[in-house]
Amino acid sequence: MFQLPPKGALRPNGPADPLPYYYAPMIGLLYRRRIEQGLAMLSPPYGSILEVGYGSGVLLPSLCRIGDYVAGVDLNSDPQEVGAAVSRLGAECELRRGDLLDDLFHTQKFDLVVAFSVLEHIADLEPVLSRFHELLSPSGHLLVGMPRVDRFMEKAFEIIGFSNIEDHHVTDYRTCLRQATRWFDLEGFSHMPSWLPERAGIYFNMFFVRKDT
Repeated sequence: MFQLPPKGALRPNGPADPLPYYYAPMIGLLYRRRIEQGLAMLSPPYGSILEVGYGSGVLLPSLCRIGDYVAGVDLNSDPQEVGAAVSRLGAECELRRGDLLDDLFHTQKFDLVVAFSVLEHIADLEPVLSRFHELLSPSGHLLVGMPRVDRFMEKAFEIIGFSNIEDHHVTDYRTCLRQATRWFDLEGFSHMPSWLPERAGIYFNMFFVRKDT
């Protein structure tokens, strides 16, 4: 389901953007696999999809193939620049720059919200999870992907060029699972590498369905 755009079609949105790693000979397999594993839990097509933290837009063309309408929100990325780049790849999206907690989408509702490698950066997940609940249509779905957060991963990120990752990765997937139960039911869960026990996982995908609260 995930199709990596041709190399050079997109530009990183800053020095911390992982886009170059998707094309790296070895580490790129892990970056691509985490997305593939998460998307494998979906049941397309979807009427409307929102990606939170679209970054350079690497996932947007794949989402456009499974959704009639795709929107995105990101704190830092230039929506015009990213929108033009993904448009050249045949993907038309409505992109906005700002905080998810702001009322950027007014009364819009989405059938699917996707957030890969976003929630680990947020210390207080409750307002964000509540906002996801507000944005989703009844029985809508939420797909969240998060890396492992501990000293082992800090060292692993240092090896590939991300230093001081502990300043940015502040919440782990267990916290997300625990806090999400107020607004969502868990429908699917996977970890990577799948052939190792969960406790040895380095990335975790969680697929939730919206509760009526």
